[in-house]
Amino acid sequence: MPSNALDKVFNTLYREIKERWSGDLVSTLRQVLLGLQRTQVWPDDDSLRRSIVEERLYTDRRNDRVKLILESLAENLSKEQIKTESLSVEHIMPQTLTDEWRAMLGANANEQYEKWLHTLGNLTLTAYNPELSNKPFAEKLEYLSEKSSFALNQYFRNINAWNASEIQRRGHKLAEIAVQVWPR
Repeated sequence: MPSNALDKVFNTLYREIKERWSGDLVSTLRQVLLGLQRTQVWPDDDSLRRSIVEERLYTDRRNDRVKLILESLAENLSKEQIKTESLSVEHIMPQTLTDEWRAMLGANANEQYEKWLHTLGNLTLTAYNPELSNKPFAEKLEYLSEKSSFALNQYFRNINAWNASEIQRRGHKLAEIAVQVWPR
């Protein structure tokens, strides 16, 4: 969603809250934002889910945004607090596609790579980024499923391969968590 569309929402938000004031800020804010559905400016849960699964969220400029999203999702998975300052965004399917990764992706590997590389389903947080780099999935899996105590990486304990369908499956799981974290 372009930020200029959200400018219109936030520029009028104060006035609309004031007009509908019920004495409870959260309830009034939710009522105002839910009323925006008619204008298609504020995404509904299905739009949020679809975007999390399909949209390319990672860019070199927006790395901090992706880290914040992943941190927020992880907080919902565990009561334990982990210091995330030392964690960085890791591409499970790496940014450099090797022959081994092409084989894992199967038919149309280059197209699958382009489509799913920067989606949230292919991204995680880890302190092992330098060790993981462009390693094969089996080596990454050891770090993600066994060495990592980060709640978001517990997902990998039952995964044997990493391809487009697994990236989508994880994206759907993250999308469901996001709908709980950011209810409409």
